[in-house]
Amino acid sequence: MTSTGGVTMRRDVWGLPLGLALLASAAAGATSVPWPRGRPPTPIELDETVSDAVELYDQERYEEYLEAYERGEDSEHVFLLQTWIDQGRYSVEKLFTFGDGAFEHDFQELDGYGDGSGRNLKRVHEGTYGGRDAHSCAGCHQLGGANGSGNVTANGFYFGDGEAIGSAVVRNPPAVLGLGYVQALAAEMTGVLTKLRRDAAAKAESSGEPVLVQLQAKGVDFGRIVVRPDGTIDDTELEGVDPDLVVRPFGWKGHTARLRRFAERAARIHFGIQSHVLAEQHQEDPQPERMGWGPNWWDPDGDGHQRELEEGILTAMAVYMALLEVPVIIPPTDAELRERWADGSALFDRIGCTECHRRKMTLNRLEWTETPDSAGSKPVTIHLVTDGEAPRSPGEVNLFSDLKRHDMGDDLADANEGPDGVARNVFITRPLWGVAETPPYLHDGRAATLLDAIRWHGGEAATARSTFEELTATQRQNLHIFLLSLTRQPKLKVAQ
Repeated sequence: MTSTGGVTMRRDVWGLPLGLALLASAAAGATSVPWPRGRPPTPIELDETVSDAVELYDQERYEEYLEAYERGEDSEHVFLLQTWIDQGRYSVEKLFTFGDGAFEHDFQELDGYGDGSGRNLKRVHEGTYGGRDAHSCAGCHQLGGANGSGNVTANGFYFGDGEAIGSAVVRNPPAVLGLGYVQALAAEMTGVLTKLRRDAAAKAESSGEPVLVQLQAKGVDFGRIVVRPDGTIDDTELEGVDPDLVVRPFGWKGHTARLRRFAERAARIHFGIQSHVLAEQHQEDPQPERMGWGPNWWDPDGDGHQRELEEGILTAMAVYMALLEVPVIIPPTDAELRERWADGSALFDRIGCTECHRRKMTLNRLEWTETPDSAGSKPVTIHLVTDGEAPRSPGEVNLFSDLKRHDMGDDLADANEGPDGVARNVFITRPLWGVAETPPYLHDGRAATLLDAIRWHGGEAATARSTFEELTATQRQNLHIFLLSLTRQPKLKVAQ
């Protein structure tokens, strides 16, 4: 990591020898490599990029040697007290660095990895308890570059019987780019929906009559509710959101609203690492989500390790994921391909894709306040643009989603029920930004190409799929070309 002009940046995507060859070709005037803003990097920018990549490589290698020399040294990446953050010891950039280290960290037994039984790396999860199916976040989120998606071999088998794949709910790891904007958009939508309900409740109470309220936020229709004078609510016509009206953008079903909860859940079910926030809930709740049979609430899984994930690391990981780069749109530079790209873009609208995959959403506030759980802890305020990685997004966010749940048809439905109360055939609209770099596609990675993914759409998307099938072969190719422009900015990584 490095900081340029107060903005946190990282380098990662190509191997150095191939990357340098392509960069040299582009710098010499070739037009086959589409660069952001239509130009290749200048020699000065290229020198800086290579220098930063080499520096990062040297630092990573040094840390590997240090861990070999003194085991446990690398665990410093996953230890950070919230009280230290409250004391003002850490800048936003430093918190980003800690979060990056935790994302890359390979959890091991001395960190509390596993459940104390020696049954590690269990591919099929056992109920909500989890599975121990990976050692690091980066180990699965790496396809297309750091923080990317995962191949089908990285699929998680959730909520099963611990043995049979057929008992589980299958999930492919999504990319984690631009999540700060996603979190903030969802929070603003939640604010709009809950205000509509609150205003309707006040009106119903004062008038003594039921109030029908249409629920819309950022142009997305979530159905309607009836608020009665006694405060009860008829939500039978509510659409695509939970009855509490909280828009939860994370997870294929849309089950989590905040990044710190997403990180906490992932650490528990993939590594057997519990946060002390979750441990406190374990103490207070006589029937919590099963975490084991440990001797006390600090060691709920009984592996002999207490306080495995401090709240400070949850804060750092939330800051880190919130400030990661956003995907970009890079049209082809070739003239003929550019025309086909434009036609594909128009077709994307015409066949109805944008009814759910909305091109843009307006984010009214670019600041985000990350609030810890501990009473008395101080929130951390970040600015998605001035603190975020490049490239960034202005108030108009090219998300290609409505952050709403939809019926996707029986063919796409999960084989089994999950614990989140969402029907097997219902999924949140996945953002399409960066989709060119995130194969395979769909919640279980069943689609090898974007066109295959479209053909699996059903339910509310059946009409759009049928219209797609009626296109000519050339039109489908043009649509594919457009979708391949939804990518991420090229970067450089030193080959290891």
